[in-house]
Amino acid sequence: MKTRKDKALIIEELKEKFSKAPLIVLTDFQGMTVAESSALRRALKEAGAEYRVVKNTLMRKAYPETPVEQIADKFVGPTGIAFAFEDIVAAAKALKKFIEEDEKLKFKAAVIEGKVADFEQLKALASVPSREELLGQLAFTLKYPVNAVAWSLENLFQKLVVALENIKSQKETA
Repeated sequence: MKTRKDKALIIEELKEKFSKAPLIVLTDFQGMTVAESSALRRALKEAGAEYRVVKNTLMRKAYPETPVEQIADKFVGPTGIAFAFEDIVAAAKALKKFIEEDEKLKFKAAVIEGKVADFEQLKALASVPSREELLGQLAFTLKYPVNAVAWSLENLFQKLVVALENIKSQKETA
């Protein structure tokens, strides 16, 4: 049994997370086994996110004056919350994959960067390339012109060498 002090700490922690997290997803986890729930938590942790299950009464006390207040009507029934603080794309990918593979986990609502989002918007976010992929694409884009110049110069030098060898062989035969 949690004391009033424990509950107040949970409410403060939730309020802080509701205010700071750029991605918050509410899910219905009814019917999930402990193993499935553990797999979800593990997948989200690997993506840099966190999954919590807290009583709706505590969540209702934590969301006022936070972006989550916009989806307050979704705090009914069993509710799990996914928080992503750093790489929201990786967290969205992990959640999307898990929701699509496990019919027991259902999407309720989401707040992305302070705006209410539906499952289609979460899927769109999940389809964005990861930070590493974007950096790789940028590096390739920046490197391509340099490579093209180097290849052109190499090709030019090869043609010059072939031309000089042809001239040399012509002079030797003459």
